[in-house]
Amino acid sequence: MIGLILLTLRIKQNDMNTIIASLKKDACPYRKIRSFSEKPGIYAIFFTGKDFPLTDYTPREDEIIYIGKTESSQASRDEKTHFTSGKTGSSTIRRSLGALLKKELSLIPVLRNDKDFDAGRKSFFKFDEPSEERLTKWMKDNLGISFYENEKPPSELDVLETGLIAETKPLLNIDSKNPGNPYAPAIKAARKACADEANQIIAKQEITDEPVKTKVVPFRVNSVAPGQNAHKYEEIFNKALPQIENTIDNSGTRKLSIQLSQEDFKKVGNRQSYSFNLEFSDGVVANDIGGSAVARDLARVLEQNPGIAQKMKGRHLKFNMDKGFTLWISNK
Repeated sequence: MIGLILLTLRIKQNDMNTIIASLKKDACPYRKIRSFSEKPGIYAIFFTGKDFPLTDYTPREDEIIYIGKTESSQASRDEKTHFTSGKTGSSTIRRSLGALLKKELSLIPVLRNDKDFDAGRKSFFKFDEPSEERLTKWMKDNLGISFYENEKPPSELDVLETGLIAETKPLLNIDSKNPGNPYAPAIKAARKACADEANQIIAKQEITDEPVKTKVVPFRVNSVAPGQNAHKYEEIFNKALPQIENTIDNSGTRKLSIQLSQEDFKKVGNRQSYSFNLEFSDGVVANDIGGSAVARDLARVLEQNPGIAQKMKGRHLKFNMDKGFTLWISNK
């Protein structure tokens, strides 16, 4: 089928060889690249480091380890997606490399966004903010890229990418365009382990009032990325602020509660569960709440209220909401 399509579009074998040779010839370590093409085309990724994160395998110097296409520009796909922190959810090569490097770089998988969890899409993930930065640094230090400009229609660009993948068989192309890739099972297994870990954290939060025992990672509330459903629960918490402040004042070592309105939450959200755990240590968020829009909005409301922010200084406060929409507050 692929051969028929290639013949129809007159992509000859010598043309394919010319493109592959051009991609290899133009390969450049990422750190040395000074500009990125603003045109669509085909990009290739190479390994330029010493220790490749796949057992008993080191790519050759000119070996293409990943091929992709961009219908917009190299700048948007390579510079601003594959090699940008926070973009793992939109980059299959970041997910693959991150999964393989998880132990070596101490990467912590988290959900890509709330919508994936609500819809039962469990294969997508990203990493927490510090992990994203470590992954980006590794990629920039150890990978090289090249680009072949091609402004043909998207359908022809897709066929060209498919043909190039079939010809070069890059080990990090693990979808149906590269059947028989012997490394695909190991890479997919590593990615699944990351996705399972990210989903398991949220699942545990839904069935217990106690915080999940995960590595404490400070979370900057104001750094929430666009598209993460930010702000829509803030009005609910703002309305409850007087009660929350009074409860913080009287919490002591006790665990006190505030009953919130289930109706209010369901008017602005459509989640399977609104439960969450949130911790503040000395006025700073002390656990990973990247997977919960509800927790992020409460954290933002608390941080932006000067009186409450001051009262949280020097204390370790725990906030968790159960399935009955009861907000529990305690002072450790």
